[in-house]
Amino acid sequence: MVTVSGKHLFTLSAVIVALLSVSGCNSLNPVVLQGGPRDLVDTRVEASQTLEESHRKYAQDDMSLLPHQVYNADGKKLPYSKQPNPYMTDTTVIPADARSKFVVASGLLRAGNLKGARTQFKKLTETHPTLSGPWLELGAIAEKREKYDEAVNCYEKAISVNENNVNAYVALGLMQRKQGRFIDAQNTYIRALNVWKDFPEAHLDLAILYDLYLNKPEEAQKHYEAYYFLNNKQDEKVRKWLVEVQRRTGIERSFIDTPPEMVARKPADNANEATVATTTGSSR
Repeated sequence: MVTVSGKHLFTLSAVIVALLSVSGCNSLNPVVLQGGPRDLVDTRVEASQTLEESHRKYAQDDMSLLPHQVYNADGKKLPYSKQPNPYMTDTTVIPADARSKFVVASGLLRAGNLKGARTQFKKLTETHPTLSGPWLELGAIAEKREKYDEAVNCYEKAISVNENNVNAYVALGLMQRKQGRFIDAQNTYIRALNVWKDFPEAHLDLAILYDLYLNKPEEAQKHYEAYYFLNNKQDEKVRKWLVEVQRRTGIERSFIDTPPEMVARKPADNANEATVATTTGSSR
């Protein structure tokens, strides 16, 4: 197995994929933390930041970014077909020397040699500038070194090299949030969802941002529900967060699952009383 940033991600035979998505989404998933979403509030945000200051120009977030349960003509639920991750379906051929150098850099990172790993990943960006994966790892290393501006620059570079690198968006958004750049983080998550609408972690991170930092509980509810839906309703912790925000908004309807209305069949003009009773369900 190849391990990157403490996560077992790929077999050696699949390292070509690792170069495209070296830092797994789950490493950025705040669900792994204990407690409710309010335990995630960052202590590094300056106290002088106000909601008025954070509500600057932002990207459009609308219902088109949400998954939607589909039904057939008879009103029966159909299995939801998730959009594929565009980053993982990239068919770009990775040179053999790039693969081998990536393995070396990853080994240094596993061993805790941040300086050596940083040097090797940096060389990869110079010899193979069309690969975004090494930039993503450089960002993760910068975070470990508490070089947060450098981390942001690396994540932005990863996106500029490959705009389908969805992992770079969530890494960048989380870093921006920690810096108190809430609207920038919102825009980053929305950009990610425009690349891949069915990106669970982007929905979850955006929900937390709306819930805890931007005071938009209704928007938070949409994206908590989207994450829960895309995760096959398996995350009990997020289900509780969703219930909690529903209590605050008072919105009980689903943003994801809206069954078609059942239209009552109108009886024919010459229908007898028995026919009407059968058609309408009356017990007269």
